[in-house]
Amino acid sequence: MRVGIDLGTTYCAVAKIDENTGKAAVLRNSFGLPTTPSVLYFCEDGKIIHGQEAKDYYEDGDPETEAYFKYRMGDPAFETEHYGKSYMAEDLSAELLKGLVREAEEAAGEKIDEAVITVPAYFDNQRREATIRAGEKAGLKVLGIINEPTAAVFAYGINGKDVNKTIMIYDLGGGTFDITIAKVTDDDITVLGSDGDHELGGRDWDHAIVDYIADQFYDEFDIMTDEDYTFNNSLRVLAEKAKKALASKTSEKLTVNYMGRKGTYVLTQEKFAEITEHLVERTENIIDKLFDELSMGWRDIDGVILVGGSTRMKMVQDFVLRMSRKPAYSGVDQDLAVALGAAIRANIDSEGRPVQRKNLRIGGKQNTPVFRIAGAKKFHEATSHSLGMIAESRDRERYINNIMIRKNSPIPDAYTETYELRVGRRMEDNHLDVYMLQGESEDLYWPLNAECLGKYVFTGIENRGKRTETVDVTYRYTEDAVVEVSAVQSSTGKSLKLSIERNEEDLSWVELSPKERTPEGGPMSIVMAIDLSGSMSGALDDVRQAARDFIAQFDMEQTRVGIIGFASEQDTLCAMTNSVPDLHRTLDRMDCSDRLGYGTSAIPFARAGQMLHQSEGVRYVLVLTDGEWFHEDKAISEAQKLVRNDIDIIAVGFADANESFLQKLASRQDLAALTDLSGLSDVFTGIARKL
Repeated sequence: MRVGIDLGTTYCAVAKIDENTGKAAVLRNSFGLPTTPSVLYFCEDGKIIHGQEAKDYYEDGDPETEAYFKYRMGDPAFETEHYGKSYMAEDLSAELLKGLVREAEEAAGEKIDEAVITVPAYFDNQRREATIRAGEKAGLKVLGIINEPTAAVFAYGINGKDVNKTIMIYDLGGGTFDITIAKVTDDDITVLGSDGDHELGGRDWDHAIVDYIADQFYDEFDIMTDEDYTFNNSLRVLAEKAKKALASKTSEKLTVNYMGRKGTYVLTQEKFAEITEHLVERTENIIDKLFDELSMGWRDIDGVILVGGSTRMKMVQDFVLRMSRKPAYSGVDQDLAVALGAAIRANIDSEGRPVQRKNLRIGGKQNTPVFRIAGAKKFHEATSHSLGMIAESRDRERYINNIMIRKNSPIPDAYTETYELRVGRRMEDNHLDVYMLQGESEDLYWPLNAECLGKYVFTGIENRGKRTETVDVTYRYTEDAVVEVSAVQSSTGKSLKLSIERNEEDLSWVELSPKERTPEGGPMSIVMAIDLSGSMSGALDDVRQAARDFIAQFDMEQTRVGIIGFASEQDTLCAMTNSVPDLHRTLDRMDCSDRLGYGTSAIPFARAGQMLHQSEGVRYVLVLTDGEWFHEDKAISEAQKLVRNDIDIIAVGFADANESFLQKLASRQDLAALTDLSGLSDVFTGIARKL
């Protein structure tokens, strides 16, 4: 059986399509209720209890409970432990789903094997993927995920004659807030745009009541309650009950007993609205932001659907009525609309056509074709965030968030952009790092002003005889609004191998120029071959500084450097080391005396190869010279031998350098430079340039 599951922050619900009517119906839990609290209780024997019983333990302050974990979905930093076992948010959600499905199967008398699960429209890619994984861990085939506001539109079935309306879905749940604007016709739902806050919900109204009660108690008895976790938990329970009571009453009496003192306070609708006015304003600011992005206003809205139990609060309903100047649509329970809509989605395709199931009867007849499911429509979603990747700017002066998909773009769809990447000679050395960013600004700052959703590393990039290659990067949005990333090398048409790595905690390098960025990667070995012939005497100070600057670019825990001096003869001035002081002392002591002669007949490449022979990782020979050598052809031949043994040659010129000779020495054109070494560091990074 296919079901829809509203996996809410505070409450959940499961719904199916009624086999007799074709309408969505909620499956009640073991208490006979349509909704189930999103709470878990962990028993010492390994059993996990969910729902109302778990909530009772939670309200008593039991530490072996978990609640409000939905908003931590996809957060790698969140982890909790019970009786020696660790759980991430998706693991907790999986346990909750197992309990929900088990009770729903008992109510339906049928096995549930497939489901559509709902998420807030403002959930990003990591949270959506985590939700899918949670469903799979619960043993479900996840047919897809659907944004809660879109599901609500299905449930309300705004499909009367000649319908052509622009609808706002105001979705305020226990822990998240979404605002979505959709165009609805007889047969079609098109989402125009969404925005929201995944950390704003009914619990914030609860906290406002808690703060109000605590302040009243302090004013009366001069006793602070902030540090008492158990007592504050009881206040939260009291606040939630008061919030629900005020949905139908004008005032509610609250009695507080603490440290031998008893306080009784009356919370009126007016006072409740006053102490939570800032929260309503937060929702209004998000609505105004979405209006600006869509070039719309309240005048363009034909009606509002209220979704989520928190929309029962009078100040929310008053706000919507005041702004829209018309009552919200009614007819479906705010707590159930999302689950009902998800059930409809689970049983139709993207065109709104019913999915045939051999065990689904409509009209009471087994195996008859399904001609209509109430509320079924073709639908088109839109992106909730702009998505881009870290790239070098066109002038290579800064790192940017190169936005590939603009917020509120239609989905499903694929978006491809071509980037330029500097490449090395060996395929295995070349990689493209795609840091997927969620954010609306191209400019990058640290701490990062965009959310990094993942690091996608592509390898197998060939060098086709040029210093750079172009790579086509594709972001593909699925119907679930989950992003898949792929890349193709433009010149070969070959799809590149993808691996997903954990984001680095420190991305502060985004504030640097690409020319200043510290190279990264595994072990690296470098031999500096420094020309100490007589013609270099006037440039020696520049050589020393260039060598120091070059060394400073590297993580010396991963890098070993040696130094060779050469002229008419050659000598190893410093064996391979990761000691920066030793390298600096060697550079300070070297000079163009007659110890090695004044000409340039010695060729240092064989000695450099011997020093690098046992080295691990990437290997380089850095030649610093004016390029006036006696045996140029032999030097080029010796350099090429190293290249054939996977050692790259970097040639840097000083004084009146022979540029043509340096380019022949270097293993690639981009590894030949005149004096300036700062631009060489980016050949070791995997960040591409925006074209």
